[in-house]
Amino acid sequence: MVEMRLRVAMICTGNICRSPMAEVVLQNFVDADSSLRGFVNVTSAGTANWHVGTPMDPRARGALDRAGFGGAGSLGAYADRAYLDRQDVVIGMTREHVHEVKKRLTNPSTEVILMRNLTEPGRDLDLFDPYYGDDSEFDECLEMVRAGGQCLTLEFRQRLGGGSPAV
Repeated sequence: MVEMRLRVAMICTGNICRSPMAEVVLQNFVDADSSLRGFVNVTSAGTANWHVGTPMDPRARGALDRAGFGGAGSLGAYADRAYLDRQDVVIGMTREHVHEVKKRLTNPSTEVILMRNLTEPGRDLDLFDPYYGDDSEFDECLEMVRAGGQCLTLEFRQRLGGGSPAV
């Protein structure tokens, strides 16, 4: 039997707010589920290369800490063609991110999903950027990311042959 592994990328613009929060949240959910742990690899990157090599925004880290999510997340990375082509699933935070990913992507088997379509299918709603906001906006963004991460966890469990959560 061949073990299936999923490479998942969370994508936003600068890779310092939404996508690193989404990476940390999803990785926490994966690590807490023995049917997914070791089978799902989560990273994040940005469609712009402004913050390559830098850690996430401290306000994003603060929101994760307040919500009890550990893990540093990746340093800022750029979602170039090679990075995207290595992924099995790419989650874009906005329609623009999804559009940019699809323009760069050459791997036809990579699935591209808009984050809020996970919780509100077919509505094609963007996840707002909390960058110019305060802590409450980062917390609100994180709650949307958490809901999307829960949907992804269920989906990945089904894809990898698991059923209910295993601890």
